[in-house]
Amino acid sequence: MKKFKKWYFRLRPFELRQKGAIYIRLGARIFKKFVPTTGDLVTRMRGIKRLKIVETGDRRKALENYRNQTLKWEWRHLISAVLLQSWAILAGIFIDMEHFWVSSIINIFVNYYPIIVQRFNRVRLTDIIAKLHPNNEI
Repeated sequence: MKKFKKWYFRLRPFELRQKGAIYIRLGARIFKKFVPTTGDLVTRMRGIKRLKIVETGDRRKALENYRNQTLKWEWRHLISAVLLQSWAILAGIFIDMEHFWVSSIINIFVNYYPIIVQRFNRVRLTDIIAKLHPNNEI
């Protein structure tokens, strides 16, 4: 499982190209604003600070902690996406195709788009961390 996680979470060249332009085209910035739990609008309204610079005393450490948190969130959504899509396929086979389509569409918004947002965030965080200390390999 560790090998799979390492392979899966590794950022690919197409993701790094133009600082995640592929994710911008897929709508990550738009979706990121409206996520009901941790979207940009919700966190501003609640006054939530994502970077805990004061707690760590270090901007780089805070960014690395946040990048690591994106891995955890993405992993949860990946597991949920696989489970929900499995349910969608089984429901499509044994119940009717409407269940398949409804579950698949829900899965796009509940799991796939959050995965896209986390990968987009990680591309941006990796770039910022590298600029803070360009000699260090990330």
